[in-house]
Formats: sequence, structure tokens, C-alpha cells
Amino acid sequence: MSTFAIIGGGASGTLLAIQLLRHATRGARIVLIERWPPPGPGVAFGTRCPVHLLNVPARKMSLYPEDPDHFLRWVGTQRRTDGSAFKARPDEFLPRQLFGSYLVAELAAAERGAAQSVQLERIQAEAVDIEETPSGGRVILADRRSIDAHAVVLALGTLPGEYPIGRPLIFYRGPRYVHVPWPMAFLENLNADDEVLLVGAGLTAIDIIAQLEYRGHRGVIHALSRRGLRPQAHRPGLPSYQPFLAGEMPPATARAAVRRLRLEIRRAAAMGIDWRAVIDSIRPQTQGIWSQWSWAERARFLRHARPFWEAHRHRIAPEIAATIDRLTAEQRLRFYAGRLENLRDLPTAAEATFRLRQTGERKVVQVAKVINCTGPRTDYSKYQHPLLVNLLARGLIGHDPLALGINALPNFEVLRYHGGPSGWLFTLGAPLKGMLWESTALNEIRGQAKALAERLAKSPADSPEASKYSAAGVKAGERDLST
Repeated sequence: MSTFAIIGGGASGTLLAIQLLRHATRGARIVLIERWPPPGPGVAFGTRCPVHLLNVPARKMSLYPEDPDHFLRWVGTQRRTDGSAFKARPDEFLPRQLFGSYLVAELAAAERGAAQSVQLERIQAEAVDIEETPSGGRVILADRRSIDAHAVVLALGTLPGEYPIGRPLIFYRGPRYVHVPWPMAFLENLNADDEVLLVGAGLTAIDIIAQLEYRGHRGVIHALSRRGLRPQAHRPGLPSYQPFLAGEMPPATARAAVRRLRLEIRRAAAMGIDWRAVIDSIRPQTQGIWSQWSWAERARFLRHARPFWEAHRHRIAPEIAATIDRLTAEQRLRFYAGRLENLRDLPTAAEATFRLRQTGERKVVQVAKVINCTGPRTDYSKYQHPLLVNLLARGLIGHDPLALGINALPNFEVLRYHGGPSGWLFTLGAPLKGMLWESTALNEIRGQAKALAERLAKSPADSPEASKYSAAGVKAGERDLST
């Protein structure tokens, strides 16, 4: 019997477990390790706030690439609190917690439908280390249990953000600073009239703004980001746009890609077609364009174009955008473009000093809370979690040249710090951002989960890749530890 250990029970880990349950036809043990039960929702879909909406319309949220209407059909089987059927329009932006329930339900359904010799084991624990063995890897848990597996998959999702000012501050240890806002328990301590500062104006900030408004908050919300950009809104019902790069050579540079995109947006506008349709049409080619660029060219894109791309590519539900626009018009929400310079505690407030981008003027605000919304960090080598620290020390992982994720091959195989793949350690989703760029949305993760499950279900213990690397891999690991 082959054993597959999946570390992380959020969306990517759960999707992989579902696909393994569907594809494994002979003896298999699937171990899904997640420290916060239940497996499925994770951080992204674990919210209980009803105004946290999906950023993608319901028609695009199926877990199964071959069955695009599956989520819509599942939603139709659910009941609202008043007992009525929960029907959804294809272009509707549904609550994220509903999608979290969908993940939980589909994992249970896949478990019921799996072959008799295929078992799913859910383990509520924290993985802190992985040792290499002749047949794969041994996952060590914080409670000192261990799991021997033929294949181990790092389904880690996204990491908490960097500190907003890159130097140690006493302020970070105080009660007025919120480093990880996802649990949102800090909102319980806010008065309705308190002012807050959000450092960052991306999707995390939008979530906090929406929840503050839902809770009846009346104080001013200050949102500071380097360029003052914020996510654009979806516009449902737009006609699709022909993929304009299909059949062409990919743009050779980031500058050429930006020029080509702007040209196409102007052409579309002349035909009365919205820019959103043009952005969406390039989606199937994005990974191909990224893979053709050198690491130097990718770095150039990150420096000059990334903030603008992400503000237009990762859009928000129209209902949420309307709330943002209304709060801004009422001056209860104020966006700034600038750089944060200092944070300090006063007797009754937190004081933030930042320099405005356009004028160079220094601005000082006093708020009840400073909330880190800088977005997830991507440099796994700087995140001091025992699992990552130990994997780095063993030489089993390293970051890609731009520290966008874990160094890996596009086929999910994790690369050793010095050397090739082990043949038994894999990853998917966010850690592949450096290799694929587009690797964090459901559209990519569901395809990755299916492809990886199909590969692993062939039994890694018998595969050519495993036999090639298993014996040599242990020796390479020993060498890494001794250097």
C-alpha cells in the first residue's frame, strides 16, 4: 500500500486529497495533516463573515475542470437559514464561507466514493520536520508522532506578510499592532468610532474594510500602500474577448508584454469592449509567457508592472466595490500612496508617520489599531516555522531565484537546495508562484491537484522517478546535512 502525506488541509491540500481519492484504484493511504480543523476551508474560505465574498463568479468555482457547473449544482442543493433553496446565478459572487462548506462536503463525498482499498486519514496536528528515508519521507509531528510516506506534498498555501517596516520595532509587540489579520478577532476590541490604519490596500485590506462596515464601524479607515492602487471591480455580463496572443510568439520582455496588452485594450475599447475582457483573455497564456522569460526579465516585471497587473487582474465583487466607493465618498475611507516611516505607541493611541508619494509631504495619523495588510510573503526561507527551518537545514528545499516560492519544477517536484528533485517531495499552489506565476487561484490549483493526483496514483514506490532518486536521494540529503 502506498502512503501519501499531504501537509496542509486548506483548499490546495483538500483538492489534492479529493483527486487522490477519485484516482487511486489500488491500495492507498492518504494522510491529510491540518492543524486547524476541519480540513477544507483553510484561511481563504474559513471566514464566517457573510460579506466576505468570492472574487470569482460562481460559474467559475467548480472543483473539477471537467465539470464546470458542479459548484452551481451543489449550491442548488443547499438551504438558506429560512429553509428556502439556495439558488445562485452563474455570475453571482457568493459568500466564501459557502465555498468552504463545498470543499468539506466534496472531501466527504470523495471519501465515500473511493475504492475500498483507498483510505483517508485526517490528522489534526502540526508538521515540524521531514526526514528522508530509503522509500520516501518521514513526516514528524509536533506531538512526536511520525508518518512514513512514499510521497509527501507541501500544500502550504500562503504565508503571513512581512513586517510593514523592515526593522525591529517595539511597537510590533504591543496590543495596537495586528500582524496576522486573518482571524479578525482583534475587531472585537475596537469601538465603533475608532480610527484604524491598514498598511496595504489589496485584497486583505478589502476584507477588513467590508467586515468593519458590516459590524457598524463608523470611524475613519486609513489605507496606505506604496502606489495607492486598490483592486478593481468585476463587471458581470461582459462579452468574452478572443485570446489575442494565441498562435503568436510570447512577448520576449516585460516591456513588450505591457505594450502589447495596452495596444489590445485600446483596440478593444474602439469596439466598445471593456478592458476586463482583454485581461481575462490573456489568462491561458500567462504561464507560458512567464516561463519564456529569464529570471532577470521576471524581476523586471516585478519591479515595474506587478502592482498594476495585480490591481487589475485580481478583482473584487461589484457589491464590495460599491461599498468601497461609498465609504470613500463619505470620507470614512481614505487611500494614500506613500511609504510608512515610523510606528510608535502613545498613551492613548498608535502614531503612524508616512511620506506621501506625490508630494513628499510627511503625514501623521493617530489610530486605535495598525493592521498589517501587506499581503502574503513569498520567501519561505525567512519564515521561522519549524517545518521550513528544518527542511532548509536538511537541504530538501530552497527558494526560487526571486524568492517567490519554493524552488521546484513545473511538474510539482521540489528541488533540493543543491541538486535535483528527490522523487518523493512535491508541492502545488502558492509555493509554485516563482515557477508558474499564475498559481494561487482556484483555476490553477484545481488543475494542478488533478494532474499531481494522477501522477501519484500510479504508485510512487513503483514509478521510474522514485526508483531513480530514492537511493541516490538519501545520499544527497546526507551530503547536504554535512556541509
